[in-house]
Amino acid sequence: MGRQNVPRDQWLELGHECPRCGEQISEEDVHSWRPMPEDPKLLLLYCPNCGDRVEINHI
Repeated sequence: MGRQNVPRDQWLELGHECPRCGEQISEEDVHSWRPMPEDPKLLLLYCPNCGDRVEINHI
């Protein structure tokens, strides 16, 4: 599992790469928003390709 700091605007626009397999992951792959979608600080995603859990910390 990898945690990465990513600016929210950049992430919403470009998506992000899974640190394990390099697959693009985007808003559709979000498992949960914490605390809420309007103001997320921590995103939990599951990569659809390898199933790895990825945490994105919005800065």
